[in-house]
Amino acid sequence: MANSSVSIIIPAYNEEEAIGAVLEELLNEIPKWDMEDIEVVVINDGSVDRTAQIVSEFPTVRLINHRKNKGYGAAIKTGIRESTGEIIAWYDADGQHRPEDILKLIKEMDEENLDYCVGIRGADSYEDRKRRFGKKVLKSILRFILKEELRDFNSGMRGFRRDVIVPHLSLIPNTFGASTVTTALMMEQEYNGGEVNITVRKRTGKSSVRQFRDGFRTIGLILQVVILFQPMRILGKSGLFICALGVLYGVIRAVQWSNGVPILASILVMFGFQLICFGVLSDQISKMRKQEEEQRYIYPR
Repeated sequence: MANSSVSIIIPAYNEEEAIGAVLEELLNEIPKWDMEDIEVVVINDGSVDRTAQIVSEFPTVRLINHRKNKGYGAAIKTGIRESTGEIIAWYDADGQHRPEDILKLIKEMDEENLDYCVGIRGADSYEDRKRRFGKKVLKSILRFILKEELRDFNSGMRGFRRDVIVPHLSLIPNTFGASTVTTALMMEQEYNGGEVNITVRKRTGKSSVRQFRDGFRTIGLILQVVILFQPMRILGKSGLFICALGVLYGVIRAVQWSNGVPILASILVMFGFQLICFGVLSDQISKMRKQEEEQRYIYPR
């Protein structure tokens, strides 16, 4: 089966109700996978309950403790830095994920030599109705920004090649939104990705996610990623629109008043032109960074 070493990263924050059963289920299945080199890493993200104590009862599981709660993304980044696998897979600590699905994802990555793979939640998966509307709104916004169809932009089950995800760790947010941001990163960088269908169960315990707060924060992070890798898509188009708006306003007012071009129109044109120039400069910097990353990828030190 798989030839690559694998690290399964499980971020956990106050998951004493679920973490024991999650690890027991996962560890019981791993010996059946016919894989020689696989590790399970749990990052206890400053839990104030018995999460760390329960994890420590599993001797084959690596436990890494944060002294205080830093956030889901921070726990993921710690797990990536501390793990050793060529393939790094994310797995939730709340009982939503099934071992057979993470195996399916790992096999897909290894057999198809993918840079990344995302678990797509099927129609038979559990879904919190309270979040359905918010997810649809966020999905529409992300589709508009990224200009691509997204089947499941924030699935918590996903895998990456180490040499693909590590260079982008600084762009992953410490809080909620790590899944969505990595989706945007992989798409913007045009890595070779894939998808597998998974089934998600109802979580055990209470979620710490706040829909509106984390949703708006995620939109902001996606805009940062797009501007970082495709600045002309946002800055260039925004500048052209503002310039056109300034010209149109100036012409209309000049014809109506017969008193020259109004100051506001001049300000809009100058501001739009500045945005375009800033977009061109940012685009050149982005291309230089991409070239450097490609060289490092092709000719590793």
